Parts: sequence; structure tokens; C-alpha cells
Amino acid sequence: MANQNWVSLLQPPQHLWSGAGTVMNTATTATLSPRPTPNTPDYNAFVPAGGLSQGTLIRVTARGFLTTVASSGTLTFFLGSNIGNTATTYVTLATTAALTTGTSVITGLQWDLRALIRCTAIATSGTLATQGELRVGTNVTAPTLVTPPVNEIKLPMPSASGETAATVDTTQTQGIALRCTQVTSTCTVQLTQWAVEQLN
Repeated sequence: MANQNWVSLLQPPQHLWSGAGTVMNTATTATLSPRPTPNTPDYNAFVPAGGLSQGTLIRVTARGFLTTVASSGTLTFFLGSNIGNTATTYVTLATTAALTTGTSVITGLQWDLRALIRCTAIATSGTLATQGELRVGTNVTAPTLVTPPVNEIKLPMPSASGETAATVDTTQTQGIALRCTQVTSTCTVQLTQWAVEQLN
């Protein structure tokens, strides 16, 4: 029997806004993923009301860079869901452990985040289950093969025990965003590529 598969970018058309997001360089919590256009209410890639069903899969791909400073701090990356896509209150879908930046000044460390979000229940108190990983390069100028390797750090999302099951109103429009919390340090973090895709 024939079987048809498809992949589609979430709304609005992400080819128009799949590039860089806002630069984060203060100790705060901020959204790294970009707006489709400035000053619009639709802040994130979003699934419209009625667009989720039990078993819906959403694939997130994000890339960017960070530049550290001479004071140590921590960065925590997390995916958030936002009811009505109003960019106000977010439900955390899954978060990494805190990444300690250290006291060395390193420019342009590449990072790469991949995650899969599964809709497991449709209800006003529905469930989105999320699991992924963040990889951060640690030596941009002189990579080496040593034991153990030191050229990349992998931070699972969540940090342990499989998926994070978050309670979300899956009957309503839900914006999907990549966010970050920076504590103490003022290193620069920026997202440069962003794609959120719904799989059949």
C-alpha cells in the first residue's frame, strides 16, 4: 500500500525569518529565536489552534555562536511553548544543564541544538514531550584528537531521564521558541539559523 510522508515548516513562512535572532549579552532570560518581522504579534514559529493531534512530531534545529568573557558565568538553553503566540508567558518544554563559561575569552564558539517535540495528549491540560541535545565547540582554532575528546561539549535536553513531559493547552495556538538564561557573565550568545518543522 502506498505511503506518503511530508515535512513542513511551521507558520509563518520561515524562509523569511530563519536567520539571526536577537543578540543576548546581558545577565537575563531572553528569546534567541527570531521574529518573522519586527513589531508583529506572531513572535515565534507556531502551530495554529487545531494543528496538533496525538502523535504530532515537531523537529527543531537551531545553530549559533557564543563569545565568552574573562569572568565566569552559566548559560542554560531551553525550548519554550507560548499559548496564543503572544510572546509573554512561556511553558518550558525541556532545558539543558547549566553550561559554565569559565574565565577564558574565546570568540565565536559554534553551537548546534536539535530536539524533537511529541504531542502525547490533546486537551486544555495536554502534553508535549521533548528531548534533544545542545553541542558546543570548545576549541575553534586547534582541534585535536585526544582521550577524552575536548573539542565539543554535549548537553542533553533534559539533562537526565529521557523526555520532559510539559503540560500545555494543546487545543490552542502554540508558539515554539528557543530561549536562554545567562547568569553573572555577559558573554555574547546569538542564534544564526532556525528551523521548526512539523512531521506527519
